[in-house]
Amino acid sequence: MYTRCPACQAVYELRAGLLAEASGVVRCGNCGKTFNSLSELFERHPESDAEPLRGKGMPPMLEHPDMVQAELPVDTFDDDEGSEAAPLDWLESEPSSRAADARRLLWPSASAALLLLLLVQFWLLWQTPGSIVDRWLGGSSQPVGNLDPNQVIQIVSRDLHAHPSLDDAVVISASLRNQAEATVPFPIIEVRFFDASQQVLGVRRVTPEEYLGDPDRIERGLASGLMMPLLLEFVVGTSRPAGFQMRFH
Repeated sequence: MYTRCPACQAVYELRAGLLAEASGVVRCGNCGKTFNSLSELFERHPESDAEPLRGKGMPPMLEHPDMVQAELPVDTFDDDEGSEAAPLDWLESEPSSRAADARRLLWPSASAALLLLLLVQFWLLWQTPGSIVDRWLGGSSQPVGNLDPNQVIQIVSRDLHAHPSLDDAVVISASLRNQAEATVPFPIIEVRFFDASQQVLGVRRVTPEEYLGDPDRIERGLASGLMMPLLLEFVVGTSRPAGFQMRFH
């Protein structure tokens, strides 16, 4: 087989290795042009006016093969061999049955875990005084009276300033917070006034009836975590205090 460069008309003999190396694409050694040798293919050395081989578009039928692959032997199985293979079906179905058993056990396990979680939450609510579960079960939401109010009631903020309309009075504003996990009674508040040299000018005690005035609220007590604003007015006369201290009883 031969091919001809379409640029410089140089003719080259083709071998099967050259055609297979780049799917028929070659480069002319005379002018350097790259072209597809299959489009310029000749069966014999071409003359200057010879036309290259042209296909008809349809793949040609190859005939007279040199070698035909022999048929592979087919193994045959008799009835006895088929009966011996039957246990394989049972082995294949065993994982499926195990998966089905696992799925059947999944729902009871999940339900038991959910029930346990609900019981724990129910118990926690039951142990919380004043909670809805405590009220359902008839528990008492009355304040716990055996706690030291100075340990469980936190003074978040406090301030002392002159009374806006009385010259001989002062106003104390404070915020109290119950840090206990249970409701505590409203305490009796003791206020000690000091002068600039830290000498005690006077001591006053204020009951819940005086600083709240609401019997129902006093009976309910100060709930856990609740912040309560406090505003107290005191007549101090001409000795104006420079500071004060609060305690609970």
